[in-house]
Amino acid sequence: MKNIKMSPIYNMSMCSMENFHSCFLNWLGSIYPVETLKLFLPNEDFKNIKFENQVKYGNEYIFDLCVTMGNNNEEFLVIENKLKSFPTEEQLTEYSNVFKDKKATFILLSLAPETNLPKQWQYLSYNELAKRMHTVFDNAKFENEYHKYLIQDYINVIDEISNAVQFKDTKKLDFYDVPKQLKQLHLRDIYIKYRGALFANFLKKNVQNCEIYSSFHHGKNTIDIVLISNDRYDFRIQLEGNQFRYCFLPAWADDERNKEEIARTLLYDQLWFYYTEEYSKKEFCKYGKNFIYRYIKIERLFAKDNLKDVTYQELAKYINKVIKIFFENYKDIDALVKKYEKQNLY
Repeated sequence: MKNIKMSPIYNMSMCSMENFHSCFLNWLGSIYPVETLKLFLPNEDFKNIKFENQVKYGNEYIFDLCVTMGNNNEEFLVIENKLKSFPTEEQLTEYSNVFKDKKATFILLSLAPETNLPKQWQYLSYNELAKRMHTVFDNAKFENEYHKYLIQDYINVIDEISNAVQFKDTKKLDFYDVPKQLKQLHLRDIYIKYRGALFANFLKKNVQNCEIYSSFHHGKNTIDIVLISNDRYDFRIQLEGNQFRYCFLPAWADDERNKEEIARTLLYDQLWFYYTEEYSKKEFCKYGKNFIYRYIKIERLFAKDNLKDVTYQELAKYINKVIKIFFENYKDIDALVKKYEKQNLY
């Protein structure tokens, strides 16, 4: 740990971790294209290799690293670099769809262990990248001693970081007990995001009759479990931090009073927002005008002292129970909203 903190490469990388590593690999590819390509495609032999970083395709997609290869630059290598964050399957699928009419190889370069990836994507860990860099560059001919120093320092940095990072899936909600070494290396977020991605994948396999999406906000995993979503309303469960949220999202924009009136009736008729009265400081919490929710602390659902003692299986079982009750009540829920529609309250 002491050695890595003395490294100029490591300290420069702290300015912007993912961008720094993408920029360094792009620089490496521009000076040593054949050797750098071997890091990602060790069994291939191409000519006319060109590395680019922060490549924009269309109006919205920017790729960390893109390599064109072949006599007519007809082949592509797309590298998504995720050192401090973690992509969703949906994000990677969108990226590969951009190249659906081209001959392209897709690699996710990540500090985190491999999880579910779309079939078009290959996984490369920073640990494996360090090993390949040793193989390719330990006996390479450098243009000058400065290049040699930079590359050797970079290899040492990613070697130390990848060896220090240990991800363990305990099947419990102990995401926020981040190992000390990861905090010291400023890698807290990737640990939490990775554990959240594993939990979201577990829920996708073990929770029925819903759509599940995961994201990351303000240092916490957010998992949305959408039960119903249409042009009139959205009902969902949301897990964020230690909160189990029952959410109601009316689709109309006006009349704040009537949105809460519907939510209040759902609560009092025990159609939604179950078991939350004791733990909410106010009747309803809100995001903006259309996101109304109440919550209960997850650990209290299971009479546990701490969130980290709650297991994936316990929570999945409880979510299935809530979903079952929701659909048993759905006719009454929909009728309630229709009643307000007929009264022209929105």
